[in-house]
Formats: sequence, C-alpha cells, structure tokens
Amino acid sequence: MNKLKIFAALLLGASIFFAGCVSKPAGNEDDVTTPEIEEETTDKDKKKQEKKEPVKEKEPEPEPEPEPEPVILDPPDVAFVKNIQSELQSGNVADAISLFENIPEELKDDEEMNMLLASLYISNGDYDKASGIAKNLLEENPDNIDAMELLTVSARASGDSASYKSLSKKILDSDPYNVQANILQAEEYSLNRKYKLARDSYSKALKTEPNNTDALYGYALTSYYQDDLKSARAACEKVLQLSPNDSSALAFMGKLSAEGNNYIRATKYIQEALKYEPQNYSYWLDLGTYFGNQGKYNDAVNAWTKAASLEPDYFLAYAYLAGIYDDHDEYNLALDNYHKVIETNPKYYYAYESAAVLEYHVGNYTEAIRLFNKAYSYSKNYCYKFMISACYFKMNDAFNAKKIMTETLKTLDRDSVEYNMGRMFSDTYSRNAETNLVGKIQKEDNRNKKGKMLFYMGLYYEVFGSKEAAYEYYAKVAAMQAPMFFEYRLAKWGLEE
Repeated sequence: MNKLKIFAALLLGASIFFAGCVSKPAGNEDDVTTPEIEEETTDKDKKKQEKKEPVKEKEPEPEPEPEPEPVILDPPDVAFVKNIQSELQSGNVADAISLFENIPEELKDDEEMNMLLASLYISNGDYDKASGIAKNLLEENPDNIDAMELLTVSARASGDSASYKSLSKKILDSDPYNVQANILQAEEYSLNRKYKLARDSYSKALKTEPNNTDALYGYALTSYYQDDLKSARAACEKVLQLSPNDSSALAFMGKLSAEGNNYIRATKYIQEALKYEPQNYSYWLDLGTYFGNQGKYNDAVNAWTKAASLEPDYFLAYAYLAGIYDDHDEYNLALDNYHKVIETNPKYYYAYESAAVLEYHVGNYTEAIRLFNKAYSYSKNYCYKFMISACYFKMNDAFNAKKIMTETLKTLDRDSVEYNMGRMFSDTYSRNAETNLVGKIQKEDNRNKKGKMLFYMGLYYEVFGSKEAAYEYYAKVAAMQAPMFFEYRLAKWGLEE
C-alpha cells in the first residue's frame, strides 16, 4: 500500500530530524603554545658546560589514557521512531504495531504517528482498529483527507461498499485528482470490467503523481484490456524505470512480448520476474507457455510441473501438462494429468471429455463410458451419448448400445441429420435409410456438424465390420484440417488402425 510507504519515508525523515536536534558535547579548544626563545651563550659558558658531567635524560612519563567519549542516548521519541523504522524495514508489521503499546507520551497525540498506526492495522487486516483511529482523526479535523483515505481503504477491504462509495465521492468532490481515491475507484471499475473508466481514474491519479507505480501499472493493464498495447508497454516500461525489480511489471512485459509472438523476450522477462518471486504459480505457468510456443517440450513440462508442485490443489497446471503430453502422444501421462484436473476441479467437464477420448483410443471402454457420462452430466452434448453407444458396441454389448441410442433419439429433432444418424445405430439396417442419410450429410452447411456426421458414418461402418468404408469417411474428416470437434482426433486414429 502506497500510504505505508509514505509513512515509512516520514519515519526516516523524522528519525533524521530528531537525531539532528540532539546537542553534541562541546569539544576542548586546542592549547596555544609559544616557541621558547634561546638565550645567547659566551665561550666561557660553553667551556663550563663541556666540563660538567653529562646529565642523564629523564625517562618519558607515560601518556595519560584518553577519557572515554560519553554515550549519547537517543531521546525516547527518537528511539521509538528508529525502532518502528527498523521493524518496517524488516517487514515485521505485527511487531511494529506492538511497539505502539509503549509509545512515548509526547507522541501519543501526534497525527502522523496515528496515521502510521492506522496504516499498519490495514496492512495487518485489522480494519476495525484502523477505522477507529481514522474516525478519531476526522473528529479533530473533518477535512483530513489522509484520514478519509484510510477510512475508505478500510471500508472497501471490510466489504462496507456503502461507506466506501460515500467516502470516495466525498474525497473526489473536494479533490478530483486525489491519488488514493482514484486508484481505489479504478480498481473497482476494473473488477466490473469497466476498463475505460478505470483507465480514466488511473490517468487522474497520474496527473497528481506521475511516478506513482500503482497507478502506472493499473494504467498499463487497463490499456492492455482496451487493446492499446503501445500505451500499455510505455506505462509498464516507466514502472520498471522507477522500480527495476517489480516482478509484476516484469511478468506483464513478458505477456506484452508474447502478444507480439516474441517468446524469447517473453521468456527472459518472466525468468527475471521469477528471481524476485520464485514461488509464484502464475509465473511458472507463463514460463511453460513461452517455452511451449518455442517448441521446448522438456522445458515447458518442467515449468508446469514446478507450478503443480507449488499449488497441488489447483487444476490449471495439470490441464497444461495433460495437453502437452497428449500432443506428444504420451497418453498415459496425459491421462494421469486429466484425472488430476478432474480431482482438483470436478466441474471442468472438458477434462472428462478429453480423458474419455483417450480411454476410448487405448481400448478402456468401461472407463470411457463412465467419463462420457460424467461429461454429459455437465453438458448435454448428444455426441457423448453416441460415443457411449459405440463403446458398448465395441464391447459386443449391442443391447445396451441400442438402448442408449434409443434414449438419445428422444432428445433430438426428428428432422435433423443427427436423429437420422442415431436411427442407423439403433434400428435394423436399411439401404434406403443409409442413402437418405448420406445425402443429408452432403447437403449440411454447418462445417463442424458435417464433420461430426462424416465421423459417425465411418464409426457406424467400423462397428458393423466394414473397415474400408470406415476409412473412406475417416479420411474425409481428417482432410478438414483440425476442425473444432473431438471426433476429428478419433477419425485420424481410425486411419492408423
């Protein structure tokens, strides 16, 4: 929070100020000595001196030890400020708060000290205590904008939206370019995906503080969401000029580089971000994605495996791993990770579909039936039921195969091509019905639907023993160049058998 940074800076200034006020002991002035004047001597005096016995030199007296310098203790208020500053520099917010239990008497009513304590309470999640201090400060000075800002932050964090909106309006009415209020308002707009309004609020904050990194980063993000990549990059670069170790800005620059398909540069940015936040789950996901787009299979797998180890109860890394293993025909590893996706996010029905397709491909028809049924419970896609019927046919269970298909027909439009396809599986074979169905498929305008029906026509021939006819239809599907339906993969696999 910027306010906390501001007060930390105030503390530094305060400690310097207090230290400067402490008087130093006056030092002794240097002694002034005058040189000795030599007296003139006669020849007689010289002869007398020569006859005298030599005088023994006296041993030099030991020099007195220097007196120790007096220890100067900081006044209580200066010592307190220094202790607070030390705890904040170490990141010990709770310990800094505890020091206020013994705050010197002369600082108890100090406005800045109370503002600092309220800020610390907010950082520690003690919003009620922060609000209490802010309200007391406002009673003393109803125009205290800083106290209003603290109260606004507390209200928002604690979920008191009515108070938050009222206080924000009050601040902005009196200070339209208030930094803290505009940043909070921008964050609120962003949560509601009102990115243009959010960017306007960040822009107002930047008019007051052009180097505010929170506002700059927010401006960069909202520019990105409005497809203004040039402004996003410029704002983010300025953040890094001001704060080169800002991991969020580094990671965002990685995303911007990836937007331009510069995955090598994106990789460098995210690796730099990971130096400062090595346990960041999202950064490892991004790193894996950038490696994957460069064709670096092992590096991508290692990055996503690291992400999964950091948050083993979250599904996304497993989904990425399942996808890359699947693409590289590592079907067992892909299945392991699809099942981890299902375990960590049971409502992610695409994982049921993908796992079911793989189980079908490797011949685990019982498991494929279970997974297709599970997928159907989330998405009423008739294709799942068609595949369940095919699994039963593959297991030589024609009774259940036809039963499933008959039940499915009740959910389909009787004039549709899908309905006619289902009738082929469930009814006794009819040459006229086959000819009629093939004609309908050829006339189908919807490309995906046409591809699906070509596949199921091939599957029908495969199930009932006509391999050559099945290959003919599978080849037509494979020639469609990766359309967006799962049966495409099954058609390609069918050509390999």
